[in-house]
Amino acid sequence: MRLRLPPSVRFGAGSITHLSDSLRECGVRRALVVTDHGVLAAGVVERVRAELDVPHDVFVAGRPTADQVTACGSALDGADGVVAVGGGSVIDVAKAAVALRSAGTRLQDVYGLDRVLGTALPVIAVPTTPGSGGEVSSHAVVTDQGKRHAVSGACLVPRAAVIDPTLAESLPRDATVACALDALMHGAEAYLARAATPFSDALALPGVRRIAAALPSLDRHELSLGCLQANLAMAQANAGLVHALGYPLTERHGVVHGIANALVAPAVLRASRHAQEQRDSDLAECLGAPEFADGLTLLLERVGVPLGLPVCDPDELACDALHYGPVRANWRFEATVDDIAAMYRASM
Repeated sequence: MRLRLPPSVRFGAGSITHLSDSLRECGVRRALVVTDHGVLAAGVVERVRAELDVPHDVFVAGRPTADQVTACGSALDGADGVVAVGGGSVIDVAKAAVALRSAGTRLQDVYGLDRVLGTALPVIAVPTTPGSGGEVSSHAVVTDQGKRHAVSGACLVPRAAVIDPTLAESLPRDATVACALDALMHGAEAYLARAATPFSDALALPGVRRIAAALPSLDRHELSLGCLQANLAMAQANAGLVHALGYPLTERHGVVHGIANALVAPAVLRASRHAQEQRDSDLAECLGAPEFADGLTLLLERVGVPLGLPVCDPDELACDALHYGPVRANWRFEATVDDIAAMYRASM
């Protein structure tokens, strides 16, 4: 069993006031603050900058594309640490940028699992959503020419995470639900993964339970805590087949990542249950249902997520899903392309 954990996690309302302590612990003397336009417009960046006691510049990122990562890498000149303020996309840009700087080569040369070796500039993650997983994991996801690629290595685990639920208060309801569902599936897939360990199991189940209980009322504190638990589990055990099916829906049809996963998850879970019946039952108990797929469907209806997929070609999507070998291989049911196409059809 191998654990990859941030050396420091500060959690709770008001924890942002300890941001300078985190930078000091990481030895950061000049920082690059990476954020996006939405977080900037919400005033969250100014709250964060008010807590910094070191010189810093600001890089406003778009989505985590290869071009954005390259631009962010260039903006790192003179900085010895990065403060990533935003959701998963911002944190991915920041982590991939320090990977690019560390590798000293083309970004494309470090696509894949554990291709980033050695050391990298410290990243301090300050999530402004309930949690994408990037704040505690060793990888980032970058889109290059329409395809998603992992940029991964032990040195990319954020050196510190400062998780203050009050920073997510301005996040719209729909975005909050999508982020929380993403983390719920992180926890569920970590529990169902071939790579699951007693450590990841101990975090996954309470994380799923806490998220499911807090989602209807959007209790920000409980959502953030549940997402932290679920994402720590995923960071150890990785995701699974649900993510393999979710990615093509985002790439081809623009479905928000967390929603894409949630829409295909019931069909994937029902088709796979025979290979993981006891673990499925354990997850179902977290939602008070006989089967996890049933409980998840009821939860989606309760929080107002419309079921069904956009008009799409299931066979085309299934071929796309085959490209995500590592997460497919982490699933206990070895689904064929025909199995995957049937899962898409069952989700429509």
